[in-house]
Amino acid sequence: MRTFLTIYFIGVCTMLFSQTSELKDEIAGINQEMEDAFAAGDMGKLASYYHDDAIMLAPQSEPVRGRSEIDAYWERINNPISWDLEVIAVSPNEKDIYDHAYYAALEKKPPSWRQAGFITETDARGLVYQLGRSSLTVRRNGEEQTSVVDFILVWKYTPEGYRILVDTYSW
Repeated sequence: MRTFLTIYFIGVCTMLFSQTSELKDEIAGINQEMEDAFAAGDMGKLASYYHDDAIMLAPQSEPVRGRSEIDAYWERINNPISWDLEVIAVSPNEKDIYDHAYYAALEKKPPSWRQAGFITETDARGLVYQLGRSSLTVRRNGEEQTSVVDFILVWKYTPEGYRILVDTYSW
């Protein structure tokens, strides 16, 4: 019986690790598509990775809400050069993100969407959480300027694939 339980436990752990690894690969692939759209200057395509009901939150800033505001946010970016989205952690369990050592070590944490009045069920099917670091470079006044932020994305599965429901970041 003990051998059976050990084998069962190992099997379940392997299956969960495999699913999380596949999910991380899928989200990393979407991040790469977003980086490519940015480098090509296709801000409309980049904005299309956001859900129509998405919200973006930055410290001491008004939330950016919904399709038209998300589109306008990205269309304001001129002279894009490159964007690197580092995938630190991906999980269908929000707690995994907040328990991650990288998040715990952040001096400035991304704003909470719950405090902004945006509530989502943490155990809802189809939600995936990503912890990452963004380095976005544009040309301004003839010089390259890079913005580095830590972020949490909440992805929602839709018939078109995963779309960003919440984008919260700190600098």
